[in-house]
Amino acid sequence: GQSQTWFPTSVQVTVHQARGLRVKGRNGTNDTYAIIQVAKEKFSTSVAEKSVSPVWKEGASFDLPLFHSSNAKRCTLYISVMHQSHVGLDKFLGQAVVNLLEVFDNKSCKKN
Repeated sequence: GQSQTWFPTSVQVTVHQARGLRVKGRNGTNDTYAIIQVAKEKFSTSVAEKSVSPVWKEGASFDLPLFHSSNAKRCTLYISVMHQSHVGLDKFLGQAVVNLLEVFDNKSCKKN
């Protein structure tokens, strides 16, 4: 018989903080927020105002309906850090990309 392989059905993501960001705001600080994205689902943190090292400790849970190695695109986590502009478009400060398949394969990670 075929061995049953267990795959996660959701992932809980928490954005703790950001460091070493470029300064895009006035007065040498940023009004910073993070966007977490998995597949087509998105979550935005609140805006950390006038900060160069923002701390959020905010997060969201994302469904992983098609968690499989042939579906790597849908199993990639993007965290984009943005500066909220009061005039014009918000400015991109940085991005982290996490392959959830690799995290899942890494047995040292804590899985709930």
